[in-house]
Amino acid sequence: MKRGGIIVKWLIGILGIVGLSLGFIVPVQGESLQSFDAQIQPDQEIPSQNDAYFDLQLAPEQEVQLKVTVTNLKESPVTIIPSFNRARTNQLGVVEYSGKNQDTTQALPADIEKVVQLSQKEFTLKENEQKILELTVTMPNKPFEGVLAGGIYLQEKPREKAQGNIQNVFSREIAVLLQNEREKIEPVLEMKEASPTQVNGRNAVKVGLQNTKATYLSTADIQYELFNGNEETPQLSGNQAIGFAPNSGMAYLIFLEGQKFEEGTYRLKITVSKENFHWSDETLFKVSKKTSDSYNRKDASIEEPEKPFPWLIWLGIGTIVGLVLVIVWLLNKLRKNNQNE
Repeated sequence: MKRGGIIVKWLIGILGIVGLSLGFIVPVQGESLQSFDAQIQPDQEIPSQNDAYFDLQLAPEQEVQLKVTVTNLKESPVTIIPSFNRARTNQLGVVEYSGKNQDTTQALPADIEKVVQLSQKEFTLKENEQKILELTVTMPNKPFEGVLAGGIYLQEKPREKAQGNIQNVFSREIAVLLQNEREKIEPVLEMKEASPTQVNGRNAVKVGLQNTKATYLSTADIQYELFNGNEETPQLSGNQAIGFAPNSGMAYLIFLEGQKFEEGTYRLKITVSKENFHWSDETLFKVSKKTSDSYNRKDASIEEPEKPFPWLIWLGIGTIVGLVLVIVWLLNKLRKNNQNE
């Protein structure tokens, strides 16, 4: 079976082509394009469990100040746009803090976007200059279980004028994890409705997956099997790495990889596992003839089988043409004989 990773590479290629034609602002995090650096400032009074991001244990109603040092690595000024966003899980099963992925999950211990406030909405650094970005954390007054997860998203402000159609805009993410007690909570996953869909002209199945607990599920493995009707052998199967942010859901996409939708009922089985964690569930969904015909017609990855050469048709045509020629020849011969007489 083909793996979902092929589809991811294909999607990246398509995005690049579209960007060339329409003009794109592309956030990047590669070292070669790095325009600024951001590091947390440790505080002995509020020690973090990690040097790369904030992992804090705080009491209810406690207020603390966090600091991030931002350094311009360029020989020209750079403007930074910071934002603070709740941790979310995107459609590829990757936890992100950019705020671009819309997650409507409501079951949260508290809204971390209201708990954490940034000191600035935009600032400019001169060449090689450093500035301190401060965050004010005010913990909820009621104790909660698990972790509130969010992150600082720092993005270079796009230039108004740029050469070409694509702007590479550097960005950084720094996670902020807040909890009252460092207790271990097992994730609880739920499967929501599945349905046929089409993304970038490719047939896919969309299924809602949700982590209902205030805890991360990192570096897990997801396996999927798609069955057509009552068949015991899956029409499509695969697996990939996946992660879930606390209290977050996503619309997970399974691409059919060049296969057609057929009218009828499908059964989708999903299994997520990691070490001692194992979860599995399945759901049914229907595909109408109208939907299958529409999606299959638009899916350019579907390879139609080559039609056999119509030997019988051409043989029939050849026979008819031959008979016509024989009749014409006989008529001409008969006309000549009549003229001779």
